[in-house]
Amino acid sequence: MGHFDKKNICIEIEVRENLTDSRIVNFIEKERNWDFSMKEFDEFYAPIREDKSTNEMSLRIIQFFVDYKDGILFPDKCGSYEPLRDNFYKEDVFSCAKTLSFPSGDISFKKKRKFDVSIENRYWALIWTNGKKTVPKGKLPEYLGGIRFRFSKQRKIDMDFLEQLVRDFCSYLNTDKGYIYDQEDLTILFDLFHPEKIGTKMKPRCIEIHM
Repeated sequence: MGHFDKKNICIEIEVRENLTDSRIVNFIEKERNWDFSMKEFDEFYAPIREDKSTNEMSLRIIQFFVDYKDGILFPDKCGSYEPLRDNFYKEDVFSCAKTLSFPSGDISFKKKRKFDVSIENRYWALIWTNGKKTVPKGKLPEYLGGIRFRFSKQRKIDMDFLEQLVRDFCSYLNTDKGYIYDQEDLTILFDLFHPEKIGTKMKPRCIEIHM
């Protein structure tokens, strides 16, 4: 199950909102218009790194895993890359949201013998060349945040539960994109907002590329 095989039933939920801390976006786009060095960004970000505020949507996403149905989704492990080694505690909600609210930030959770999930912020990554910021080209995607659950097909899959999870999570986030698919053959098994797509095939690039 997870990043290294495709024998999974997956839930994909996407949100239009930018998950990046608005102070960072303001610095990058308005104050500096993408013209800053790594040192200048580090000096700007230092006090933000330590304070107790973050992007509200990022915080709501992480909080959902703690609160949903008396903790049925409460993760065992968390981290930004495999293998996930850190135990997850209720007190980690803020730090995980802080990680997610950084440009191109991501966080992953794992619940033993149940599922793993990756959450990604699709805002432009901060990339420097010789200490100078590389200005991104193109445009941002329509949906700036993505949540992908993976449930191993080697274990019993409760489709009724998965469909209800999609309904509840989409309602909680007030989003209009949530569906379930078979990762092996890319067949859409459930689509909350576009039921006409059920039984059709997805394009690989729609689910495999990290923006």
